[in-house]
Amino acid sequence: IYGLRKKLEFLEAKRGRHTELITVYVPDGSELYKTISKLGEERGTAENIKSKATMKNVTAALDKIISELRLFKKTPANGLVIFCGNVAEMEGQADFLLETLIPPKPISINLYRCSQKFVLEPLEEMLESTEVYGLLIVDRQEGDIGLLKGKKAEIVKKFESMIPGKFRAGGQSAQRFERVLEGMTNDFFKQIAESANKIFHETPNLKGIIIGGPGPTKQDFLTAGHLATDLQRKIIGQLDIGYTGESGIEELVNKAHEVLKETELAKEKQLVTKFLEHLGKGTGLATKDIEQIRSALQNGAVDIVLVSEKFKDEAIIDEFTALAGNTGASIEFISVETMEGQQLKAIGGIAVILRYKLN
Repeated sequence: IYGLRKKLEFLEAKRGRHTELITVYVPDGSELYKTISKLGEERGTAENIKSKATMKNVTAALDKIISELRLFKKTPANGLVIFCGNVAEMEGQADFLLETLIPPKPISINLYRCSQKFVLEPLEEMLESTEVYGLLIVDRQEGDIGLLKGKKAEIVKKFESMIPGKFRAGGQSAQRFERVLEGMTNDFFKQIAESANKIFHETPNLKGIIIGGPGPTKQDFLTAGHLATDLQRKIIGQLDIGYTGESGIEELVNKAHEVLKETELAKEKQLVTKFLEHLGKGTGLATKDIEQIRSALQNGAVDIVLVSEKFKDEAIIDEFTALAGNTGASIEFISVETMEGQQLKAIGGIAVILRYKLN
């Protein structure tokens, strides 16, 4: 993933002088000969481009892509992405770039695009966190259960209550009506909670739950006690919002960004603190020495690699990322927005927490 991030940053900086940078996404399971045939047709169309320089650059890029595709006997398991075009900064010069990527996750998009820049969004989505957050919107008329995966939020289930609005009555009629309303509200809350219990318990990698709704309704819902105790412990934010449905989910996600950022920073602080505690107590389960880190990675002893976002030795990052991938160690990039992040930067910018002590 780190290698992909670096490659995308490199490609993002490239621009064509005109509409002549070509992006091709070949999805998992696609037949390559069909893609090659389609690109051959695009080449024929490109020969009609009025600008001779642009026509020459586009047809040359297509020829390079077709030649590259012919090197593959079949589409790789996760699909294939090829970027090609003249990225020379000076008009009239030739500096053709050809990059072929096999994505770390399967792609389903089938795309040919000729533009002034490369199409990177489908690959950028793969860099987004795999963590999932539950979204719950509750008011007395409607409710929504949703999931936030990376930057994408979706509604999983919607609810509408039959609870009537305000009722003008006095005396015993008003009291009786209030009791009926309370019962209907409790039943509605129970219906939402039971579905939320099922959906959230069946969601892998659920890291937290954010609840939205008007005024005290959110707390009334929780006080009703129908949401599972373990899910209540996952609640990381209760936010006031004025809508339900798609608009409500969008409003909740927009307001939740600060909560999620604080949650991510809290995780970073916890990891660095754990490392510093091991280092301070001399437990033998932490090191910041490059050679010791390398040896520990080679021996499969590393649990977590902590890398400051300000650590600039890309060769070391590439080497340690590859070693971590071979031994199941995780890599966490730590910002400098916290005191702990600043401490990691100050001691060299890279450190590890070990699974066990090395002799």
